This record gives sequence, C-alpha cells and structure tokens, in this order.
Amino acid sequence: MRSLLFLVVVAAGLFLYANRFGLAVGYAPFTPVFYWNYTGEAQYDLNTSGLDAIKIVLNGQLSQGELEVEVRKGGQPVTSSVQYRGRFDNTLRYQVDQGQYKIVFKLNQARGRVRYDWVGTKNSSY
Repeated sequence: MRSLLFLVVVAAGLFLYANRFGLAVGYAPFTPVFYWNYTGEAQYDLNTSGLDAIKIVLNGQLSQGELEVEVRKGGQPVTSSVQYRGRFDNTLRYQVDQGQYKIVFKLNQARGRVRYDWVGTKNSSY
C-alpha cells in the first residue's frame, strides 16, 4: 500500500512539473522523444567529409506546439527552416559540400512524440 501511495505521489509530482516547466523524455536518434509542454532547442553536429547530402527523417505527432528543423554551416542557415504541427512523416534532403554542419531542432510548447534520424550520405541521384 505504501509503495502504491509513493508511486501516486511521484506520478503527481512529475505531472505537475511537466505542466509547469515542460518535460522531454527520450534520446534522439535511438528512441522516440516524448514532449509535454516543452520549449527548447537541440543541436547535433554532422561532419560531411566526402559526402554530398544530409538526410533527416522525421515522424511523429504533436497535439500542440510546433517543431522547427534547420541545417546550419558556420552558424548560418543552409536553407530555410521547415516547421511541423500535428501529424507528420517526412524526409528532408539537403545537398551540401564538405564541412561541419549543425542540425537544429527547435520546439515551442510541444506536446507529443517525435522520432528523429539523420545521416550524411553519398547520394549521386539527388
């Protein structure tokens, strides 16, 4: 009985924390990331030596909020950002030169689940 009460208190505390401050649980790109009122930005480095394309695969569903994806090189955007709301399943491909790129995922009051995956690839049929 005490352990059940303890679990209820922990779950209630987690729910209150997530509603007030936002919460993200998961580890991209290996598992889906679950968001609850989350606002934040994640940046991932990608080196493209000998490669000519960046491929980003996104699928998920946000019941509220939005996700914005951007690819940068040297702090400057390579292309315009792409925004997602609701349900989405999309593959983004960017033709790139050799160098160090940064993939940026921005979330604003997001609530839902997103699965991310990205890779630098040799893709002659871009």
